[in-house]
Amino acid sequence: MSDPDTPSLFTPKWLAALLKGQRPAGETFWVGNYGTALFHQPILAVMLVLPLPSILPGLLTALLTVYQLVLSVAVARAQPNVPTPTGWKIAGILVTLGNAALFATLTSALW
Repeated sequence: MSDPDTPSLFTPKWLAALLKGQRPAGETFWVGNYGTALFHQPILAVMLVLPLPSILPGLLTALLTVYQLVLSVAVARAQPNVPTPTGWKIAGILVTLGNAALFATLTSALW
C-alpha cells in the first residue's frame, strides 16, 4: 500500500526530500547514488561521443559533482529504518564522496 505522505520515486518532491536527508538511509544512499545514475549516465555517455564542445559534458559533470556533495550530506543526515552499524553509514558517506571526486576529476579533464 502507498503512503500518501511518501512521494513517488524520481519526482521533484522526492528528490527534494532525498537531498534533505528525509528519506531512509538505504534509499538515500542506493537510489540517490545509483538510481539517479540510470538517468545521467546514458546522457553523459551520449554527450561524450557526440561532436560537442567539451564544455557541455563538463557542465553536466560539474553539476553531478555538486549533486554528489549534497547527497553525501543527505546520507549523513538520513536515518536507517532498521538498526545499522555506524560503519555502514560512514562507508556510505565515503563512497558518495568518492563518486563526487570521480566526477570532479572528469570535469577537470573535460575543461
